[in-house]
Amino acid sequence: MFLRLFNNKNVYSAILIPIVALLFWMEPLRVPVSLVSVPGEGMMPLYTFFAKFFTGSSIFPVVTGFVLILLNALIISLLSSEFQFLQHRTFFPGILYVSIVSSFPSLQTFHPVYPAALFVLLSVYYIFSTYHRKNEISSTFNASFLLSVGALFYLQVITLFPLILISIFVLQKSDNWRLLVIPLIGIALPWLLLWAFLFVSGSDQTFISSIFSGMKSVNNQFIFNVGFLFATGFIFLLSALGSISLVNSVSIRKMSTRKYFIILYWMLGLSIPSVFLLSSTGLCIIAISTIPVSFLISYFFMAGKRGFWREFLFFLFMATLVAGHLLLFGQV
Repeated sequence: MFLRLFNNKNVYSAILIPIVALLFWMEPLRVPVSLVSVPGEGMMPLYTFFAKFFTGSSIFPVVTGFVLILLNALIISLLSSEFQFLQHRTFFPGILYVSIVSSFPSLQTFHPVYPAALFVLLSVYYIFSTYHRKNEISSTFNASFLLSVGALFYLQVITLFPLILISIFVLQKSDNWRLLVIPLIGIALPWLLLWAFLFVSGSDQTFISSIFSGMKSVNNQFIFNVGFLFATGFIFLLSALGSISLVNSVSIRKMSTRKYFIILYWMLGLSIPSVFLLSSTGLCIIAISTIPVSFLISYFFMAGKRGFWREFLFFLFMATLVAGHLLLFGQV
């Protein structure tokens, strides 16, 4: 019954996304805390530009972060509906996304990863749009450009740059050298425009020094937190079960479904190592790595019949997130 409520085919189930988010964000919305930029994560120019508008305010950063996470969750759900790689149209992936990310109190404000995740999702939309469209230049350029803009909010997005080239070989099956150059142009263009602006304004050296200074920060201690390890272990288990369900049904699923999930696996495989390769990567990376995870977990809970064990696991999963939010993650 509990699972059926969240995994509903009715379009009105979309209202569960803001309801679930509001339940997690109730405290920071009621008693907001002033925005504090984390060294190593808050130094990118587009983030610092928008963060200036929140100077002296405590409620607007929280409201902005809340709205952005709702928007990202909605786009995640619309992606699954648009490209139909889940068993049926549902807002379940968006509900899972907002539940997982919102369970961490330290992420309940305007973080650079939220606008970055928005651009990552838009990039994924254009990546998926290239399926069965060989030598699709415009969508490939758009995907590259949007991903690069996301990196100007949150530097760790650069670890996803190879995703564009991977998608060309997986979805378009093309080795046309012209198409391989397009992603490089799309990725470089936002940075060149930014560099030109900074050079004219005379702040290019400050930008470079802030980047290198931020990259020296150490923000990845959260991986040793007991609460984080327990929650991510549960998430990993459900993602693994989703992968098993996908493999077991691969013979009856559309080829496009297999291709889209290959891209999602690569996305997960590229984002997680950034925690170990870039010490400046903090808990914010959850907002990006949870994108493919939400689809994998959704696939598991949507596969087969809703038996006792699926209902029990889902209830236990949601209870773990709520308990972690209240008890374990306050210091993460």
